[in-house]
Amino acid sequence: MDYVSVEQARAMPGLRLILHGGVPAPWSEAAKSVLKVKGVEFTPVLCDALGDKAAQKAWTGHENAPVAIYEDEPPRAGWAEILMLAERLKPEPALVPGDPAARADVMGLSTLICGEQGFGWTRRLVMLRDIAAKGDAASGGEKAIFKLIDKYGYSGTESDTAAARTAAIVGHLAARLHAQKARGSDYLVGDGVTAADVYWACFVGLLDPLPEAVNPMPGLFRMFYTNTDPVIGAALDPILLAHRDMVYERHIGLPLDF
Repeated sequence: MDYVSVEQARAMPGLRLILHGGVPAPWSEAAKSVLKVKGVEFTPVLCDALGDKAAQKAWTGHENAPVAIYEDEPPRAGWAEILMLAERLKPEPALVPGDPAARADVMGLSTLICGEQGFGWTRRLVMLRDIAAKGDAASGGEKAIFKLIDKYGYSGTESDTAAARTAAIVGHLAARLHAQKARGSDYLVGDGVTAADVYWACFVGLLDPLPEAVNPMPGLFRMFYTNTDPVIGAALDPILLAHRDMVYERHIGLPLDF
């Protein structure tokens, strides 16, 4: 992906999307994939995960990614805010249904995947537990990831309960897909792709990353993105990975470009 710097992006028109580069960071990949599925053009802006964030914070008020900035409107850093902006900029194809019941389903499942204490949040706590367990044996790259520990409220007790919460979410999504399959649908809600499908396709890589041929990533990240927790592993039904593969094949496209 051809990134521009924060300084360059600040002077540009249109939609700018600040993203983590070099790794398939799930919130960044999800924001990018929503725009890709909808056909919304944007300029990718690099967030250097371990670099100086002063210029980005001065512009957007945020140091993390993703952050979407459209024209002179206020920056949007939340997954739901970015989704609603994409829906406004290009209403079709809609990733959030107009029907209130289906809309509630899509937004509820999306929150379960992307939101605070959702799948991404709790799975990351489990990953931090595994990193912290290495202690002084951690490499320089692993020690850099320790910066996330305070941000996500890591503790040994918290990570243990996080594994159970992660497994419960994974089991719920699997049950949902089986119920949908029984009624003849490949999707989490209704009969077509929604934001919930896109988010799950991007986030399940935190348990089982796509193959190296279509998802090249540093070995350190692949190691920690690959689930080894037995509680979570027991809940990881093959239908969840088949759904991911279908969404990428039909809607997002491969290989990943980050």
